[in-house]
Amino acid sequence: MTPRLLLLDDDAAIVSVVRRYFDGKGWDVETCLEANEGLRLVDSEKQFDAVVCDLHFTPARLSEGLRIIERARLRRPRSAVLLFTGATEQGVREDALRLGADEVVTKPTPLASLHDAVLRAMKTP
Repeated sequence: MTPRLLLLDDDAAIVSVVRRYFDGKGWDVETCLEANEGLRLVDSEKQFDAVVCDLHFTPARLSEGLRIIERARLRRPRSAVLLFTGATEQGVREDALRLGADEVVTKPTPLASLHDAVLRAMKTP
């Protein structure tokens, strides 16, 4: 069975690179560039083995990704949920883990490291 990834990030270049990498590893990848659309996808009936989400989606840096992570954990208890961010604000990692993220991966990171983190999170009971 093909693993399914939901990738949420407002940076189209990052989305493109990550999507190509995971496609090449045999994943079915759905992407989203907007926080509200991301929430809709998290709430949808679509199946995802993993949700990888950025922290900020707007210039105001409202940490929309934390809301998405919290919703993903509630709506998708069997899915791996990861925060994928370049944010350096104090407490972000702790907040993400408290809200249900299985892993926090800091940008920039090698794509193989992101892939490894997703696989680890998928095995987290």
